[in-house]
Amino acid sequence: MRNTCFYCGCKFDAVRSDQLFCSKSCRYKYHHRGDLILPIKGKWFYMILSGIKAEEYREIKPYWEKRFGKYFGRFYDFSGETPTIVWNKQKKDIVFRNGYGADKPEFTAECSISEDYGKEEWGAEKGTKYYVLKIHRIYNKKNVGG
Repeated sequence: MRNTCFYCGCKFDAVRSDQLFCSKSCRYKYHHRGDLILPIKGKWFYMILSGIKAEEYREIKPYWEKRFGKYFGRFYDFSGETPTIVWNKQKKDIVFRNGYGADKPEFTAECSISEDYGKEEWGAEKGTKYYVLKIHRIYNKKNVGG
């Protein structure tokens, strides 16, 4: 029986009549697509929510490079002497959650990404470069009270 994958749209030979995906990978991607969820400590969570803090920082490490690279998209610019990473300028939705679990306080923020030095008063170490998530707009607040 010939089917069309529910996620990628490619045609495949189904083993079962109720098979919706061409591979385990497509099944996983379908069920895990959506907003990026980042856990954040309470102090920073409420500073962002109140509008005091306008950026969130993550260390430049392979873990974050892979996650942000897949979510935002990036490419290399070879026009200069040394290649540089250029991030997609499109704004994306990120869910910031204070703790772990669906019942914890959270909000969704429209963010863009860059690599830069952070502000010490917002949790960055002096002279350290970070992935900077610039927060443009906050909405969809859940479990935050008042």
